[in-house]
Amino acid sequence: MSDKKALELLHSADKMAQSRGWFSGPKYDEAADLYEQAANQFRLARQMREAGEAMLKAAQMSLKLGESNDAAQHLVSASKCFKKGHPKQAVDALTQAVGLLTERGAFRMAAAHQKDIAKLCELDLSDPEQAMQAYQLAAEWYAGEDATALANGCLLQVASLAAQLEDYARATQIFESIAEGGVDDQLTKWSVKDYFLKAALCRLAIPDDVGAAQALERYKDLDPAFASTRECRFVEGLVADIRKSDMQAFTDHVASYDQISQLDNWKTTLLLRIKRQILEAGEDLT
Repeated sequence: MSDKKALELLHSADKMAQSRGWFSGPKYDEAADLYEQAANQFRLARQMREAGEAMLKAAQMSLKLGESNDAAQHLVSASKCFKKGHPKQAVDALTQAVGLLTERGAFRMAAAHQKDIAKLCELDLSDPEQAMQAYQLAAEWYAGEDATALANGCLLQVASLAAQLEDYARATQIFESIAEGGVDDQLTKWSVKDYFLKAALCRLAIPDDVGAAQALERYKDLDPAFASTRECRFVEGLVADIRKSDMQAFTDHVASYDQISQLDNWKTTLLLRIKRQILEAGEDLT
């Protein structure tokens, strides 16, 4: 059942928005305030879709008043209301907010909301392609504002999703580029070995064991410390196993690495794809 007070506020807001008189027109400012109050009442009643819809109406009033900043804030609030049960509406509201923010040059703020769009597409809408595009755009806007760390964070998401979609060339390029840029940065240097590992796994998934082996040598030149890492030895072992089509050795290498450095779902998925390729190669030989 709808919240009675919220409905009363909504009705009053509608009257303000549509009022016509001899000496005055619609009172959009008062209507916007009433729509916002109605939204808050709906939120108290845990009627989040209705709250979001009221916030959208508040945004419309602000736009009629030419107050794009207020409209953007209302749209962001609407997206928060929609986020739990209605992710598509949340994305639509955020997309409108981003459009208003970019129009006035607020690209860093727009990038943050574009990143939220990407998360909704990835986690709630299960649309990795749209999520990847949203992360890419957020990265470009962050980069334009010299927010390199934030831009790289979004690009890493692009790379991860690209690999899931089997666009290994794109994923490899991003992982390697960010790793190369982090070699001499004390804040990111510790992550470089993981980015090199992910890039190498992408190369092996292409499949391209020759390219992976050559890439390892380049990684060692870029970061001499990489040669002594568990990640480097792991990939070297996998390359050898793949060249011999040795399924048991491959499985043993993966299990041994996982005991010390637990593999996440992303790496596990790629390793399973690589393992499948070894099986297929063995079948071809027979």
